[in-house]
Amino acid sequence: MKKVVLGLFTILLLSGAAYTTEVYNTNSDTIHEGVITLQTPFYTKYYSIDPVNITAKFRELRDQEYKQLSREQKKTYKEVRKIEKFIAKKDFEKALKKDSSFLPTHIQYMNYLLSQYDLSGALAEMNKIKSLNNNDKILQEDIINYKLGMLYYLNRDYPTALSILTPFADKQNPSVDNLWFALADIHFNLNNSSTSIFYAKKVSEGSANYAAAQVLLYNNYYNLKNFKTANSYAQKLVKIDPGPINYMRLGTTSSDEKTKLLNYYKAHNSALASKNYTALVQADMRIAEIEQKKINNAVNTLSGFVEKPDWFKIAKEIDKMTEPLDLSLRQQEFFKMTNNCIGKYKDTDLIKCFEYVNREQDKISNEVKAKYQKAMEDRRQRELEYQRRQMLIQQQNFYDRIYMDSFFYMRHPFFWGYW
Repeated sequence: MKKVVLGLFTILLLSGAAYTTEVYNTNSDTIHEGVITLQTPFYTKYYSIDPVNITAKFRELRDQEYKQLSREQKKTYKEVRKIEKFIAKKDFEKALKKDSSFLPTHIQYMNYLLSQYDLSGALAEMNKIKSLNNNDKILQEDIINYKLGMLYYLNRDYPTALSILTPFADKQNPSVDNLWFALADIHFNLNNSSTSIFYAKKVSEGSANYAAAQVLLYNNYYNLKNFKTANSYAQKLVKIDPGPINYMRLGTTSSDEKTKLLNYYKAHNSALASKNYTALVQADMRIAEIEQKKINNAVNTLSGFVEKPDWFKIAKEIDKMTEPLDLSLRQQEFFKMTNNCIGKYKDTDLIKCFEYVNREQDKISNEVKAKYQKAMEDRRQRELEYQRRQMLIQQQNFYDRIYMDSFFYMRHPFFWGYW
């Protein structure tokens, strides 16, 4: 799933041009730039080059087209077809060995690496494309630089990405929301919170990057300890995605513990429903901190000796022996019992109620430990039995070999040195 998300994110950021550009007619022999006429590379006869998305698609010539080629052109065309056969098999090593300076091969290889989520490889190829294009002049330099900057960003080379992408902020750009988000994220990772906020706020509500931009705004304001503003963005995020992480964000930046706890329980329920056990553990830790504080405060009101019910002590003893879901359910039951004690009893009765909770929890913990010990012992016995069987098999193979060797020597006495 992470790979799919990464792939979509990469395609999203690299889509679109740096600014509105003319798409050259690649079937012509020349490109006109003002009064200067440039000769197009020979391969434009055989390839459809998209200079905006930087793609190269091989175009098989029809028989009539092939006949019109000169002898030298036919020879070149045959070499191109050999290269394309290697590319069709995804054998780019052999394709590049045929001609390491052939731009269409590098373009196709770069796009293949992107499809495989090899961002570092795609970056290396884009730099090669930039170098080769200095001679071929088939792609627009600004578009190469824009996509190159995005690849540096995706490879987490934030300083280089920033130096390349910042100039594009002042240019007409059909994928401007991608640029705003990238610049916001780059500045966030470089700890430039105010600049990150500036760009994140530019991402439009209809953009596919909008939700991610709200996360950046939340994180920036949280880092600046502006929890009130961070909370407002957490509220937006809950509306966009009422999932456990966003409810935890809302709880973390809430001003009072009652609201915090309410949102942490919502995060718990959402994680439970979606079977997101990592988020479930995180939500339960936050719940436990507040619920345990209630117990601590209640104990402080009591005089005399009282053994405080302590969830963190219990969890430390059995968390390695218990599945996350089972531990979560037990935590929920534990605090249900202690809250019942605090809500119903006072003084001596509250002490007795806490004592009852401790006894019940000790029983459950002892059962968990006993079950765990039995499981470990059963596992150890299975491992010993497996080792015993392997040893018997090895012994049997050894005896079988001795038997076969002795039988062979009896049938062939010359092996004993008679000859």
